[in-house]
Amino acid sequence: MRRLLYFLILLLFVSKIQAQEIQFDENCILFQDAKTSLPILILKDSILYKGNALTKTKYNHTAYPDKLWHYVPYSIKEKTFLVQDGAGPVLEFRNDSIVNCNNSSLFRNQIGSAKFVYKNELHLFGGYGLFTYKNIVTKYDAKNKDWVQVQTFGDEIPSPRTRFYSYVVNENLYVFGGEEEDSSNILNPKKCDNSVWRLHLPTIKWHRMGKFDSNLVGQNTFLSFPANDKIYLISTNIYGIVFEVDIVKNTIKKFAPKSLILPTQIYFDNTKKELVCVTFISNGKHKIFHKNLEVFLGKPTEERKFIMPFYKESTTASFAFGIGVLFIIIGIAFYLKKHKKNRLLPFNGILFKKETGSCYHKNKLIDNLEEPELRILLYLIENAIRFVSLNELNHLFENGNSAENFSAIVKRREITLASLLQKIDCFNKDCRERITYKSQKSGGQKN
Repeated sequence: MRRLLYFLILLLFVSKIQAQEIQFDENCILFQDAKTSLPILILKDSILYKGNALTKTKYNHTAYPDKLWHYVPYSIKEKTFLVQDGAGPVLEFRNDSIVNCNNSSLFRNQIGSAKFVYKNELHLFGGYGLFTYKNIVTKYDAKNKDWVQVQTFGDEIPSPRTRFYSYVVNENLYVFGGEEEDSSNILNPKKCDNSVWRLHLPTIKWHRMGKFDSNLVGQNTFLSFPANDKIYLISTNIYGIVFEVDIVKNTIKKFAPKSLILPTQIYFDNTKKELVCVTFISNGKHKIFHKNLEVFLGKPTEERKFIMPFYKESTTASFAFGIGVLFIIIGIAFYLKKHKKNRLLPFNGILFKKETGSCYHKNKLIDNLEEPELRILLYLIENAIRFVSLNELNHLFENGNSAENFSAIVKRREITLASLLQKIDCFNKDCRERITYKSQKSGGQKN
């Protein structure tokens, strides 16, 4: 009896090993059942394996267009859905069966788009189809079983692209990398620039965050999956290259895992903290690989900032242009400083120095003024800030004789003014219209 029990245990163990080591070709789809959290593997649209032991299970499905491995899985609450990569048909995995939800035809309009869930609605961003690259956001209206476009906002928006990296954290969709149209060779796409974009989902507003160092990832191709509010990139063509990108904390870490895999499909089991994927073996065969994520990653071999500082974003051309502009600005500043004094007109007025009680023109003593002329000039200088009428000058020519009439005083005033103006013409013609006052006491001057 005991031998029989041991035999049964051994048989179960061997069958489990065999079930886990099942090999298959590439025509398959792998996803996690949102209701049971178990892995689901469907081969060639006809064979279903379920559970960690990958037990073959009865499989039913309604009609749907295209092959199942061209669909992308996503979960809403405890329901698992599959959407065709180019949008259109939406299927539900329900009770080990596939049910067509909307009977839609193939759109083939957003192949390679970002697929994300917000407010329990499936959204797509970008993709390629109908000979054009897209940078639109669409969502599936489950009530009307139809797709609608969502209006987005922002001063800048990402260029149309496909096959890029994206994940959602804290109501933000982060987007970077991918392929876009090459206007010089429309038959072959080119790499998108290395900008990092954020779409704030509550406002549907785009923001360009900066640029990442594209030299770090090189020309390798990666399969990505979100986990622990980060996105992981695993190389699909070179063994042992894995990156962990945390855009929120602005870090990127490089790992060299001991377990070498080349994944073709992948997801993260948040319950078991386990990586589950389809990985290439050899001779066109694949198998299921699963391992604790932390154990799989090990310790990082390199860590740096993901989004570069602005001064490192600049290309050689833009840096040279910036240096050129800086030199031009410096040159203009020196020119203006040098010629600033030349643009100021020299002072050509009459200068009165209180210390000596004398007047000067161009630092030369004015010694040819008569005493009445000097009285008028000094009076006008002292009252330069207000209007002085001609009659106000009359008191300067009164000699104390009460019998002298007004006409005689005015006549002396006019003769003296005419003589003064004639002498001033010899100094500066402008002084005819402006006599200024400037004090020079302890370095100050009146003119």
